[in-house]
Amino acid sequence: MAVVEMKTCVKCGKTKKADLDFYKRKDGTRTDLCKSCLTMHIDNFDPDTFLWILEDLDIPYIPEEWNVIRDKAFALAKSKGKILDGMSVFGKYLSKMKLKQWMRYHWADSEMLQRENEEKKQIAAEGRAEYEAGLKEQLERGEINQAQYDTLVSTPTQNEELYYADPTPPPEAANPYGDGSQFVDESIFDEAVQSLTDDDKIYLATKWGRTYTPFEWIELEKKYKEMTESFDIQDADTINTLILICKTNLKMNQFLDGGDVDGFQKVSRVNENLRKSAKFTAAQNKDQKSEFVNSIGELVDYCEKCGGAIPRYTIEAPQDIIDKVIQDLKDYTKGLIYEDKSLAKQIEDFLKRNENLKQQKQDLKEAKERGDDIITLSDQDILDHENNMAQQKEHDEQIYNGDDF
Repeated sequence: MAVVEMKTCVKCGKTKKADLDFYKRKDGTRTDLCKSCLTMHIDNFDPDTFLWILEDLDIPYIPEEWNVIRDKAFALAKSKGKILDGMSVFGKYLSKMKLKQWMRYHWADSEMLQRENEEKKQIAAEGRAEYEAGLKEQLERGEINQAQYDTLVSTPTQNEELYYADPTPPPEAANPYGDGSQFVDESIFDEAVQSLTDDDKIYLATKWGRTYTPFEWIELEKKYKEMTESFDIQDADTINTLILICKTNLKMNQFLDGGDVDGFQKVSRVNENLRKSAKFTAAQNKDQKSEFVNSIGELVDYCEKCGGAIPRYTIEAPQDIIDKVIQDLKDYTKGLIYEDKSLAKQIEDFLKRNENLKQQKQDLKEAKERGDDIITLSDQDILDHENNMAQQKEHDEQIYNGDDF
């Protein structure tokens, strides 16, 4: 089994796998800092932040190759709404330098490689500023859209505009409620609040809390009164739950009026759970109202309280009418059993099966006592079976020939 080499970072002090978390130099040695610590301050658009690392690793710096990797990583990060970090470009660049095309070069070859590409770079850079200025003018005139501009302009220009351009303030949102002329005059609410006495304010603040405004106290108290009139509330725990329900109901309305749908959904779930736990639902209210009386005694007591004593009524029917009904039911049941041949046959078959099952259990018990795992049939059992089959055959022939009818 191969031994995994571990190495401790001199910056973060963490011990990690050397082959995975530390960069390797040309001479085979590993860096003293782990990959995360070594690249944490890299700016992919500023070579001064990473050239010293390439020199330490003895890797040549080829701007054209670096920029290709950087531009692709920048586009991917931008599409996901993220900021380009240092490790994503640096690691890919090192991997590319290990290809056969570049692996023979060292840090000392950087100047030579850059000089060879300078002419190509100069040709490509000529007229770039003028070209991008023209694209900017076309974008401002509306001749091209933002996606076309981002595709045609260079990545350094995009990065500069993204991070260093002065942010423009968002347009002022239109008031969804108009100029407010359709609302009720606020002075009406002020009068309602002013009508509260000091004792009322102390009571409401103690009951609902001092963080609410007087107008919110009025709304909470109104909801509380409506709930107490709709449901039978007796114990202190239910009263406390009702107070929480009133508060969440107030917050639900405030979130919905302010356009905060997410906040409304969260508070509405809490409100629904509170209502279900305390059984403050329309179905429960209906059940409570439907439970008028639970017994005949309660009904008689209610009638006597509301309408006086219940007078006695004379029953003219014979007193033994109940006994006659019971006897009729007995006669009907007896006739149903004895006159219905199919039912009698079902009962007879059930009794036979039950008897056979009991006999089978008894035989199995005796077999186990003898040390046998299965029931051993005797000669008498075989003879009884043959006689039974003969009787069954004779009975079937009688039914087929219609002798029983």
